[in-house]
Amino acid sequence: MVNTPGYYYSFAYWIAAFIIVSTNKKRTQGKKRILIHLVALVVLVCFMEFTDGILQLLFVPSMMVTISIIFAYIYTCCDFSLSATGYYCARAFISGEFVASFGWQLYYYRILKSDLGTHRYQEWGHLLLVYLVIFAILYSIEKYIQRNSREIYISRRELFTVVMITIAVFIMSNLSYVYRNSPFSSQFAAEIFIIRTLVDLSGMSVLYAYHIQVCELQAKFELEKLRDILDMQYKSYQISQESMNLVNQKYHDLKHQITLLKSEAGNQKSVEYLEQMEREIKIYEAQNVTGNKVVDAVLTSKSIYCQNRKISLTSVVDGAALSFMEDMDVSALFGNMLDNAIESVEKLEDEKKRLIHLSVAKKNEFLRIRLENYCEESLIFHNGLPVTRKKDKQFHGFGLKSIESTAKKYGGSVTVQMKDNWFELRILIPFHKGHKV
Repeated sequence: MVNTPGYYYSFAYWIAAFIIVSTNKKRTQGKKRILIHLVALVVLVCFMEFTDGILQLLFVPSMMVTISIIFAYIYTCCDFSLSATGYYCARAFISGEFVASFGWQLYYYRILKSDLGTHRYQEWGHLLLVYLVIFAILYSIEKYIQRNSREIYISRRELFTVVMITIAVFIMSNLSYVYRNSPFSSQFAAEIFIIRTLVDLSGMSVLYAYHIQVCELQAKFELEKLRDILDMQYKSYQISQESMNLVNQKYHDLKHQITLLKSEAGNQKSVEYLEQMEREIKIYEAQNVTGNKVVDAVLTSKSIYCQNRKISLTSVVDGAALSFMEDMDVSALFGNMLDNAIESVEKLEDEKKRLIHLSVAKKNEFLRIRLENYCEESLIFHNGLPVTRKKDKQFHGFGLKSIESTAKKYGGSVTVQMKDNWFELRILIPFHKGHKV
């Protein structure tokens, strides 16, 4: 009775890993995914049964193999990096340890205090009941955490912390089985069970608390980053507005001076030279008049940038339809949209394919914003948005998050799709009674 049966642990490990797999983004789908679930369960049960009651010398190596099976199961099913897989594997392992030890402890006390013999059906019925209740609670907690937090980025620091906690918990909870003469061990079955269960419960609680803290810290970091982007785009708009006012003034002065010089030119060659100069400075006349001063400034600065880099930027914008939005939100929204599109088309070697089109219109009590750009990249989507391909994902991808955040602020939604090498971003915002257009 002191040694918990191997199948108690194997089922606990598998269900704990299954909860992680079912509540996170998927790597595999359909029949292949179902097959992986079954293979992982069979392999865990068979291996734990085979190593049940193994020699102490082989105990740690056998546990390493068990953890490797859990790791492979999670990595195969979930779209995780190796660091994230290790992080979630550690959490699943300790959760499984706690449920198995707690379930067997309850069964032990039930047999000890009853006159009934040990029957297999009683043991399985007890296992089913305890596992159903505890794992239902853990699943609810995991879903609650998922609902109230965004996808988190697991760095080596988070992985190292979780692994150290897991190792410490596992050593303390199993010390009495391996070495009974330490100050933290016991030689009595009841005490061994209590120590193991309480240590595992404490470890699981610490890991959940740490996970929640990681979620909160990364959510705070993301919020600060989005605010920085908002401020940066607004400052960029202000600088663009000041620069365009100055450029327009100088352009018109220079335009009149060229006209005067042309009238006084003594030969045709001088006239042709002045006309060429007039054509070259005409780029600075790329003013956009949409009915919204912020959009005008953003579009004008981006248009000049695009002209210098052989990018075709066209737009049909009803700026008046944006009058209900704050200037800072308008500058952030269109600044990020155009920056992302420009960054994408700049990668194209064929200048004829560097195409961007923006349209903004009011239709059926909705503000409809659509940005299209030609794209030859193969994009990966998650939750409807493309995933950044840059190595340091923790510090990238905030442009689209900022766009989504601004749209949600006004009760809108963002949809993205890729079709026939055209990347299309659509924003739909309903006009409420408080929106003055």
